[in-house]
Amino acid sequence: MFSKILVPIDGSKPSEAAIELALRIGRENRAEVVFVHAVELNKVVAMTGPGGIDPGLAIDAACKAGGAILDDARAWAQKANVQASFEQPEDECVSSVLQLARQRNADLIVIGSHGRSGIPRAFLGSIAEGILRRSHIPVLVCHAAPAEHPDKHTRYIRKEEREIQRTII
Repeated sequence: MFSKILVPIDGSKPSEAAIELALRIGRENRAEVVFVHAVELNKVVAMTGPGGIDPGLAIDAACKAGGAILDDARAWAQKANVQASFEQPEDECVSSVLQLARQRNADLIVIGSHGRSGIPRAFLGSIAEGILRRSHIPVLVCHAAPAEHPDKHTRYIRKEEREIQRTII
């Protein structure tokens, strides 16, 4: 039914759930799975602030962290014996994912979602919602197992943000 599945990943537990689900669907359909980790340069530069920190260091750290996230997905795909490819665009996430879906002729997007609502969603945004609203192909949204969700009062920081913070500090 599906021949090419696109999976945006960020290293979070919901993202890992999306990887597992996409690989299962990919194996069952003999489909290629395309993993995408977008490095949003404007957000990385904004995190450096006007304090004189070299944005180049932050960008390098974000790209390196994104590469590590894609390497993890590569290992999962190899273990599942599913054909996979990997993309790391340096642009806004939602538009990058949708553009890659068109370019690669994907017929399904599988994405993890934290399931935030209220103020946390307003401040942190929703990549999954942006993709859902703008995609012209089916989008399957999944969550991590309930036990894996961070406490609703705990702010989740993605792997790349932690790496950037370590580099800057």
